[in-house]
Amino acid sequence: MKQTVKQAEKLEKILNWLMGISIALMGISSTIMSVAGLAGFALPPVLLRVLGVVNLLALPVLVYSTVKKVLHAREAAKQPAKTAATNGVKKPKKKKKKK
Repeated sequence: MKQTVKQAEKLEKILNWLMGISIALMGISSTIMSVAGLAGFALPPVLLRVLGVVNLLALPVLVYSTVKKVLHAREAAKQPAKTAATNGVKKPKKKKKKK
């Protein structure tokens, strides 16, 4: 499946956003639970379950975006890179040295 550069950039932005949000949610909920455990005070059971569900929902999103990003990078690596010769741009001529 070939994509234009604009579509590839849009996909990359979406994947970066998904990864960032899921990592942030997992980090915040894990930090709250671990700080509460280390400090020795008990969180309400409802809050613990909500934070656990947030972790469980953010994990598949993180896995999905990571796999898509890896596959997209692998596909991009297979395609030949565009150089000046393939874009129709002439290379600048080298000046000859006088002896």
